[in-house]
Amino acid sequence: MATITQRLQWSASSALFGWLVFNLAVLAQAERWRPFRPEWQATPRHVRRDGAIGMLNLATDAAASAALTALVVAYLPGHSTWPLAVQIVVGLLVAEFGAYWMHRWSHSGQWLWRVHLLHHRPDRLNVANAITAHPINAVYDKLVRVLPLLVLGLAPEAMVGIALFGLTQTLAVHANVAGSIGPLDRLVGSAELHRLHHSTRAEEAGNYGTALPLWDQVFGTYRRGDAPVRVGVFDPSRYPSEWRVGALLAWPFRTLLPCRGIACLARCCRGPHLA
Repeated sequence: MATITQRLQWSASSALFGWLVFNLAVLAQAERWRPFRPEWQATPRHVRRDGAIGMLNLATDAAASAALTALVVAYLPGHSTWPLAVQIVVGLLVAEFGAYWMHRWSHSGQWLWRVHLLHHRPDRLNVANAITAHPINAVYDKLVRVLPLLVLGLAPEAMVGIALFGLTQTLAVHANVAGSIGPLDRLVGSAELHRLHHSTRAEEAGNYGTALPLWDQVFGTYRRGDAPVRVGVFDPSRYPSEWRVGALLAWPFRTLLPCRGIACLARCCRGPHLA
């Protein structure tokens, strides 16, 4: 796809949108043909909710991209002279490093968790809710992934290749498709690894990397094992229902939760229960 984009001189936004639609179509069909868990299938109600949030995030992502483009034009006009393959590999490692730490901090129980909560609130994983996240989450994820690459001066072709790979991984690791990539999940992210990240058991909920597991391996948060029994948040009664999208979008702006920990464990928190 990156090669086609370059040869046909498509814009990055057109290539990424087309790739998004293609991946969604393929993975959604795969979920129907061979679901990992049939009860995790997206219903029409789920699709409407996740589609609305996804469109909001696409608009937010486009705005962030426009701002970063303006920044490049104004302050970072140069490009790296490294070979394209080197730029892509280095860029992937750098982008995932920033994303890993931002994602890990988002589970610290502080304000970032209130933002990130929306992504973890659903009690099932599928391709429909892969990009169900708070718009603020979309902005800071874009910044930590892309800004370092702009500072490095990576070529546009490398940036497109990195973005295409990241988009594929974001969707694939959430897909409700049966199967395994075996030992390859030590090199690239997989649905098997990411399901553990969404586990409701604290000891399983590592794997903060999405596209690559390298930084989890380096910093001791890499997890492998059987699929979790349940996914979602540790204590659902503490948060608005996954269907109260307005309340979840407003959640970062409410009073901060009075506890600490990777996702505000029930044993450490007190406060009103929200259904």
